[in-house]
Amino acid sequence: MTKHLLAGVTLAAATLLGACNSDLTVPNYNSPTPDGIAGDPIGGLQLGVRGVLFQDRASYAGFMNNFGILGRELYNYFPTDARSHTHFFQNPLDPSGFATGAWTGPYLNLRNLFNLRATITAASMSDGRKAGSNGFAGTYEAYTLMMVSAQRHDYGAIVSIIEDPKVPQPFVSRDSVHNWVANRLDESYGQLTTAGAEFPFTLHAGFTEKGDFDDPANFAKYNRALKARISVWRGALGNPVCGANGVTCYQDALTALGNSFIDPAGDLRAGVYHVYSAESGDTRNALNAGVDPDKLAHPSLTADAPRKADASMDDRYVAKIRALDTPRSPTGGATNGIATSIGFQIYPTATTSTPIIRNEELILIRAEARYFTGDAPGALADINTIRTRSGGLAARGAFANANDFVTELLLQRRMSLLWEGHRWVDVRRFGRLATLPKDLPTFFIHAQQPIPSAECDVRVGLDASLRCPASIPGI
Repeated sequence: MTKHLLAGVTLAAATLLGACNSDLTVPNYNSPTPDGIAGDPIGGLQLGVRGVLFQDRASYAGFMNNFGILGRELYNYFPTDARSHTHFFQNPLDPSGFATGAWTGPYLNLRNLFNLRATITAASMSDGRKAGSNGFAGTYEAYTLMMVSAQRHDYGAIVSIIEDPKVPQPFVSRDSVHNWVANRLDESYGQLTTAGAEFPFTLHAGFTEKGDFDDPANFAKYNRALKARISVWRGALGNPVCGANGVTCYQDALTALGNSFIDPAGDLRAGVYHVYSAESGDTRNALNAGVDPDKLAHPSLTADAPRKADASMDDRYVAKIRALDTPRSPTGGATNGIATSIGFQIYPTATTSTPIIRNEELILIRAEARYFTGDAPGALADINTIRTRSGGLAARGAFANANDFVTELLLQRRMSLLWEGHRWVDVRRFGRLATLPKDLPTFFIHAQQPIPSAECDVRVGLDASLRCPASIPGI
């Protein structure tokens, strides 16, 4: 099992060619060529998969930082440029500024996946191996668009990737993106369940470090975990396909969880992760405080964290938050934000892995799905599993009503999944964006990040169906 990812693989993933045979000869990952890949197609398939995983990791820190700032989990107090902070709170957000978020990276990876599928199609390998390879590709297509949609929300996204990247494709609505993701995950799950015992490529250690997800049967459990996530998004947002009160999609989430790796008694950290290393050509974890000391925790975490019966702090707060030696303020002083005296210690080293999805989230997804399909006692059991096992808190009693349940769910998700890309998405899908602190009267809260001006500028003058969506202001 290969732990690390070399930087050279991204270029190769964008130029995949050739067919496959049964021999595995690893090419030069740092100097790939189309002719080399065509002459060694199995190596090319491995190269393409590693390129997809490399590019997915390359976008991760940006996603987490953007979601964290907009969800008031963190600040980026870069000492020489206040825009790394202030650009997220102005209105409207600048489509060419610091708050545009990841765009090129995810769509580069969708292009990588398009090319990877072409390689799979041309490969001379068994139907089972092709099914497993396509199941991998489809799962990552869905996950990539899920992350794009989490940033762009009501702007929707582009889901169509065609042969000629210079031909603009239309944006589709948020609900359409989510339906596309759910359908692609289902299609990929079907392929994974008909695959052979092994993939015709190896995956890095993030698939085995806290679980076993490196073969088609177990990778399918990862696929089902993602299906459960998108299903509760659809249910909470009132997607028309979900029916009254989102019940159809919440039931879909429960079905998916039944085929995932959920385990209320198991390791809450179990799941699929990004991995890092300090080796030359690889990447360190940019969420580690030593790598980036300017990502600081929002002070509301201290006030809002649950307390135990003896008034001590929730175990998750103690494990994840550290006191700063000296309080930090934004560049430009009080007109640009408020001071904080806390930082993060979630990722203690520069090579600590970061989660894509893990068991603790799945238990909280099940709590939500159970409650909104009429199983309040089951939802309470899952919430109390997290309260007691993860937070060190006492179990709570029955929920008074749906509002009480959502308040409790969001609190537990906030503490359990801190800086894992969820709080902003969660308050938005439950209509609670206004509960986020503004910090200053001049600051705004935003539901989505803008489509970058570089994307929109090339669409000026095109048919209306191909232009960028109109700008949406904050509140």
